[in-house]
Amino acid sequence: MPVVLAALLTALTRAADPADTVVVAWQVPEGCPGVEALHAGIRRSLGGLAVERRTPVQVGVVVAREAPRRFRLELRLDAGDGPSERVLTSDSCSAAVDTAAWLIAVAIDVRAAQPAAPPVGVPPGPETTVPEPPPGSQPNPSSLAPGSPPSPSAPRPEAPPPAPGSQPSPPVPGSQPSSPGPHPSPPAPRPEPLAPALPPDADPPEPLEPAPPSAKPPATRDRALHLDLWAGGGLGLGVLPRPAPTAALGLTLAGPRWETELSGHYWALRREDFGEGRGGKFAHGHAAVRGCGAWERGRVRIPLCGGLAIGGVSGEGVGALLPRTARSLWIGLLAGAGLRVALHPRVGLLLRAEAVFGLRRPGFLLDPSPGVVFRPAPVGFSAFLALSIRLR
Repeated sequence: MPVVLAALLTALTRAADPADTVVVAWQVPEGCPGVEALHAGIRRSLGGLAVERRTPVQVGVVVAREAPRRFRLELRLDAGDGPSERVLTSDSCSAAVDTAAWLIAVAIDVRAAQPAAPPVGVPPGPETTVPEPPPGSQPNPSSLAPGSPPSPSAPRPEAPPPAPGSQPSPPVPGSQPSSPGPHPSPPAPRPEPLAPALPPDADPPEPLEPAPPSAKPPATRDRALHLDLWAGGGLGLGVLPRPAPTAALGLTLAGPRWETELSGHYWALRREDFGEGRGGKFAHGHAAVRGCGAWERGRVRIPLCGGLAIGGVSGEGVGALLPRTARSLWIGLLAGAGLRVALHPRVGLLLRAEAVFGLRRPGFLLDPSPGVVFRPAPVGFSAFLALSIRLR
């Protein structure tokens, strides 16, 4: 059974470190790494980058086990420019958590995708020459060049006296016993240079090759497709004798830059009088298939769509001795634009306006009048507002 950990960490809403995240949802199966592993992965991906972000990133992580070696990761991010959602699959839960940490690090600082290369080697600078002091003068210890031996005439520091109660160190075999009285100190060994100096005509050393990135995100399959269910209402013109309220219900399969849509539309019953106490009641309905190109930025998505609509128009006579109801096929083309605004990673508002071009427009007769009393207009208009719910 998966272990559910859902916590709102209000104490982290103003994190001291700008690289800290605010985990608003954490849900992983039993046996998966904890939220501490997520934070550790974020800092490992950021490395030593100087993060300038001041607002913490709001994060929601949900990992579900779909098979013994298949895990589904749902990552919700809000980096200040609107919420976004990523759905990935991985072979292990730890790999899914590592992937989430890497994506969060990229949201904090895009440079986390390419870790900084280690510093390259710097060729040694020219050697420093120190002039020899005049005879009899005391050299300034700070003026000695690194690695140069002290002058024989310079006073040498004496060894500190032994601490009270400490035992003297045993003599080294082969050394002469110390005799009382002052004696010259042995010369200090010359320090070895850290690197051999290069001759003036030598080429500088080759720079070090940058080390490969220490941590790479595990191989995952990004499923960027979304399925939205929407329903709403609006107003339609041209297909019926008068402007009519409409209702719509549809499914949208959306990719990063495209959409396909299947929807159904109903135009409410409207009555029209033709004089002499006679008239008709008309209604319309159709199913539509649309294909769209979409542009998205942050919470806003704008699809430009074209499609085909097939349905019918029904008419019922009013005021006749024998009123009848007639139905006929209607076919039209659709062209328009939409606007989707995300209110939540799974909820949004959809506004659409489109032109309706009638390809087949049935005519209605009212006996005993010989002529057509009503025919849908060749060009109509439809607009509606809908609530959209993201199913996946």
